[in-house]
Amino acid sequence: MRSVDHKHVRRAATLDALNAASAAVGTADELTWDVYLQQNPDEASQIRSGLWAVGCMKCWFSEATLQQGEGHIEHFRPKGKLSGASHGGYKWRAFDWSNLRYAHPTVNLRRTDYLTRKKMGKGSYFPLQNPANRAVDAAGENNEIPLLLDPVIPSDTLLLCYDETSGAPKPRFKKDQNEWKYLRADQSIDYYHLNEGTWNAKRADLMSEVRKLCIQLETIVASQPKDEGAYNKKIDEIVSYIGPFAEFSSACLQVVRGRNLLDMFAPGL
Repeated sequence: MRSVDHKHVRRAATLDALNAASAAVGTADELTWDVYLQQNPDEASQIRSGLWAVGCMKCWFSEATLQQGEGHIEHFRPKGKLSGASHGGYKWRAFDWSNLRYAHPTVNLRRTDYLTRKKMGKGSYFPLQNPANRAVDAAGENNEIPLLLDPVIPSDTLLLCYDETSGAPKPRFKKDQNEWKYLRADQSIDYYHLNEGTWNAKRADLMSEVRKLCIQLETIVASQPKDEGAYNKKIDEIVSYIGPFAEFSSACLQVVRGRNLLDMFAPGL
């Protein structure tokens, strides 16, 4: 998971109709998300494209590459009745652009994983640290501490890391180091279906390739005199794996960071 600066959605999409719907939701019970999408097809398309662009053409949760229009507009706080809790949903957030995320169908839909046979996917779940603090209006959200990691919060994305052999995501903190941080990462992996088998295999392959490139870079740097042409070419090769548009780039960044090579790249990577 790589952090997404979702504030740019306001620049990437026209939100006039969405903002009008958000203002009207308190007085128009018949105004639903499905009705909105039907009544505002152009607006809905712009929002979808805007979320896709802001997320570097990837799922905000898994970093799997998405074709334009392939992903789901995901409500971080579910707009309808919650699963696993007696709550009618955060209807006041149904049309709030800041509550929207862009998700691969595998992340958003509840499905049985073909390997583990476990039910995974976010669906309408939104677990809290203390369910008794569940909000019943916008102001009440200040008392909530969500369990699930949010890709728009940079510190949340740092709670995940990846097994370099299998490519599987795992909590960065062990349970005895910080139980809450461990639980958030562990449960988010399941709810977001981040350890889907083909994604794990792809991450493992990418991390292996980046590891080889890093070793080659280290060899070039150690050579005297250093071949500047070969050095720059190798830097460019590695950037293609760790740049923001690269699929599963956070796993590849982990390899580069683990070899203490990040200072050779542009700030921010």
